[in-house]
Amino acid sequence: MSISRKSWENPHNPRVHVTGSGPGGGGAGGGMGRKTPCSSPGLISTSDASDSSERRASSAKNSLFLFNDEGEFPEDHDEVDERSVLRYELGFYEKTGKDCYRGTLTFALRYDFIHRVLMLHVLRANHLPVEDKEQTVDPYVKVYLLPDRRNHCKTRICKKTNDPEFNEMFSFDVSFNTLSSKMLQFTVYDFDRFTRHGLIGNVIMRDLFDKSDLYAWTEYTMQIVCSQEKNDFGDLLLYLSYSVTEQKLWVTVAKAYNLRPMDITGASDPYVKVEQVYRGRRVKLRKTTTKRANLNPVYHETLEFDLPSTQAGETNMLVQVMDWDRIGKDDLLGCTILGHDSPTSQGRTQWEQCFALAYTDQGHKSKPVGTWHSILSEVPENFRDIPKAKKRK
Repeated sequence: MSISRKSWENPHNPRVHVTGSGPGGGGAGGGMGRKTPCSSPGLISTSDASDSSERRASSAKNSLFLFNDEGEFPEDHDEVDERSVLRYELGFYEKTGKDCYRGTLTFALRYDFIHRVLMLHVLRANHLPVEDKEQTVDPYVKVYLLPDRRNHCKTRICKKTNDPEFNEMFSFDVSFNTLSSKMLQFTVYDFDRFTRHGLIGNVIMRDLFDKSDLYAWTEYTMQIVCSQEKNDFGDLLLYLSYSVTEQKLWVTVAKAYNLRPMDITGASDPYVKVEQVYRGRRVKLRKTTTKRANLNPVYHETLEFDLPSTQAGETNMLVQVMDWDRIGKDDLLGCTILGHDSPTSQGRTQWEQCFALAYTDQGHKSKPVGTWHSILSEVPENFRDIPKAKKRK
């Protein structure tokens, strides 16, 4: 998709930029050339304030993951996801340490249903760090709509300030029905005229429906976090569900975050493969699709495994995040293990919770148990070079 960009200057409105060719054609945002290019944050435009039950139902639906083949949604799945995300956030900030806080970024979001664009208002940043106490920074923000990194925008440079006021509006041409699979990445830079611009830090907003359905302007203030540490190989969100009646296990690969770049372009082409291991032998292997040039891939793909309940205690799931390579062997980005023999507490606990729920919901597919896993750098020795199980005659 081609990227176009327009600006309007208006004393009563923030600077406005439109990213992506709009549905109405003609370049920037299709129909965005009206007298008032966008509503001021904090005010709800009349077109977006309608109480349409279909839209609100669609919003709720898109803020969840699909699990059931019949198209039904788990009753308390949003609560499960919130708890897992909270645990992930706490764990992530524990790993980064105090030195990785690089200030805060404030922005607002709203979806414009008339023009079918996601409106973004980059407001300000605060408490940006400097190397020398007597110096200031020249910050600007670059924003990507993931996983398609081609859709991006950039604020102006604010000179000599640690608390820049950007007050700029951007628009991403994206369908409302696909927002649940999108993420926003904000990268804050320190401009330097003569050398490479300095990286201050990043903000990743994985769930665009985290605080609202985006029908009205919603403001967010998030921590700016410095780049990935050497001992951090990323995180992976997995869901488990089991049916005692069908004797089946479902592993849903939801999304990954902050994976290692393996290519010379500074990206990776990740996919996830899951191996079912019973008594030290591989029973079955399943793979997700490959996400090209993406360090924060979103999958929402469910992999199905036949698993007799009598074998659950001696079965483990080896989950490997791989970097696809056109030439040569695919590279390992990291792994995690689900089951009683998992080296991590998350892997053991999620496995136990899944089967505890399954036996509570006898005869039905259990509610999905979601957990963020910190990816291990290497496959544990007892899970390397696992032979295939012999087929029964």
